[in-house]
Amino acid sequence: MTTHEHNDPEHNDPEHNDSEHNEPEHNEVVRQSFTQQVGLFTGDDSPFARRLGSPLAWIEPLDVDMIVLDVACGAGHVAEQAAPHVRQVVGIDLTPALLRAGARRLRESGLHNVLLQRGDATALPFVDASFDLVVCRSSLHHVPHPETVVAEMARVCRPGGRVVVSDMTAPKAAIRDAFDELHRRIDPSHVRTLLEGEVAELLRTVGPITYGDTSSTALPIDVILTGASDRDGTMKALHDDLGINATGFDPAQEGDRIVVTFTGAVVHATRAGSS
Repeated sequence: MTTHEHNDPEHNDPEHNDSEHNEPEHNEVVRQSFTQQVGLFTGDDSPFARRLGSPLAWIEPLDVDMIVLDVACGAGHVAEQAAPHVRQVVGIDLTPALLRAGARRLRESGLHNVLLQRGDATALPFVDASFDLVVCRSSLHHVPHPETVVAEMARVCRPGGRVVVSDMTAPKAAIRDAFDELHRRIDPSHVRTLLEGEVAELLRTVGPITYGDTSSTALPIDVILTGASDRDGTMKALHDDLGINATGFDPAQEGDRIVVTFTGAVVHATRAGSS
């Protein structure tokens, strides 16, 4: 496996992995948006760090000999959760501020088998068949070409290993455009949400698939709005959608807050080929 020797994301060149597959302008939108979202990934009450129930159920089984890659790792929460159960976890992400937050937390946790580095999911800086398990959580909807990310995940996964995607899905095709339009008001780095069946079709290009559990998360909308959000436009759209759900966010008034619901799918694929 080829990796940098440093666990300090500042040592990595942010553009080192750019290739013909990259979308540099959109990558910059992602960096800017998620730099303003760092607070959503830090602290015990972080809405994007929590995973209800068993936090590792979506990627299990794990074993102590595994080398794991977490694609678009954010602040490294998946890596932190998996690290005690595997040999090594590598996390890669575009946003230096998230990587720095993750590196600080990992140092405080005393974990020494996690490497976080800066890089692009569409051009992973690893040789073929480097990892036993390659995972990506809640990130495909941020990339213009998710098929490129999945192809890269498959490339760096060893034959017989697993590629696992967990992502927010559109409630149904008829309201996907409205769902995406509102989501871009919340986070301008959002591109397009896939349907559950479309996630499955992407993973079938890797090898035989199995489904994990579908999950739903309800959150007050105000906890996920940041300086990158169109706050006024978001709140107006949700107020107009109360009792209608034309956006797919299923907004509900709870006291003085509006709560929205996101649904996600988990799909596993076993990398085709001989081990």
